[in-house]
Amino acid sequence: MGWLWNDIHDMFDEDDGSFPEICICGLTAAEVIAGYRLIREKARFMVGGPRFFNLEAGQEMEIDAVECAATLVCRQKAHPFHFMVRDLAFGSGKVHEIGVFILDNAIAIDYEKGRIWGELQIETLLLLINKLKETSDKAFIRLEDAVSPKDRDRLEAALKRLASPHPDD
Repeated sequence: MGWLWNDIHDMFDEDDGSFPEICICGLTAAEVIAGYRLIREKARFMVGGPRFFNLEAGQEMEIDAVECAATLVCRQKAHPFHFMVRDLAFGSGKVHEIGVFILDNAIAIDYEKGRIWGELQIETLLLLINKLKETSDKAFIRLEDAVSPKDRDRLEAALKRLASPHPDD
């Protein structure tokens, strides 16, 4: 395994029953919408029939009942919503399954820890996070309070290293 596995695999591979969240905060409405569309485009399968509450219609609806549910969230015309995707291909890898929470100024990604996370899957997820983050000068990563400062620093360092032109240098 390479540097990425050595640096942060323990944040992914031990199934402790948790679903950690990595939130890309500080996004504009346009960046949230673009991120939502990117995730939907790259995911091969959406789990179940995810729904959201459309404030304009005054009812819960399936995500695909409208052109872009994220647009309604960003315009304060729908409540933030969560959905799960499988087989999200990005870069040269694929992530088996992640959860995505769409807010008006952020996209949060949650994942189940376990053996499904190899180095390529971790790299794929981090490359996706970098892609979502790179569209904004104001974007930043927020992790759950239970994550130690040391682990926060390790994840930020891995993201930064993957964003460099030659991450293996």
